Amino acid sequence: MAIHFYEKGQLSSGFHGWQVTATLRGKRYQKYFSLIPPASAIPNEFWHRYQETRARYYDARWSARSAALKYIDALKTNHPNTRPCRGVGFRGITMGITTGERIDQERCYFSVNEPGNPVRFFITKDCTLSQAWEQAVVHWGKVFDIRPKDIEMKRKHPVGPSAFKALRKQLNEHEGYNISVEALHDVYAEQRAQIERQKASEQTQGEVTEDDLLGWYASLKQEISEYQNR
Repeated sequence: MAIHFYEKGQLSSGFHGWQVTATLRGKRYQKYFSLIPPASAIPNEFWHRYQETRARYYDARWSARSAALKYIDALKTNHPNTRPCRGVGFRGITMGITTGERIDQERCYFSVNEPGNPVRFFITKDCTLSQAWEQAVVHWGKVFDIRPKDIEMKRKHPVGPSAFKALRKQLNEHEGYNISVEALHDVYAEQRAQIERQKASEQTQGEVTEDDLLGWYASLKQEISEYQNR
């Protein structure tokens, strides 16, 4: 967005007044506000104030529109400079895998890319993928001044384990790394736990409920107490 004032005689076209320009999503917009009154009855001073007000209005309007479009695009697209398989579908957070001489130095993480102060949120045995994602999204919302409803929307849709699998493949096959499959162990922890719960449910044919488990626990606790008091 830009607003320019041209004095009389400054341009060969004879135009003098304000020019307002803007580029929104690659399309250029411009408006001219001449200081030549459309009728001789209009006082020059009045027309000058009127045209200046109009020029500043359009400049402010297009600036607001530009900010709104940038915000919307940031929520819906990866940054143009995001490298392959690092994007999460919006700007400000990317994925990564650390490397090192030992396998235990290979860890998956989310990076909140605040300019000059990036912060990583690692996925570990003590911090699941969902937990690391939530921490990253909350921090992203804070440093980039994201609206609460947009933070909540992103928080509810974490990146899946397959995204890190694709990143590992990209790094190994196209960028010269040799990251072991063990780097994905903690990323798939929640998925493994879900499969085990499903298997357990199938084995009991869905007959065991949470209330049943609590009842068994209470009964076992009572038996242990009675045994200890003998």
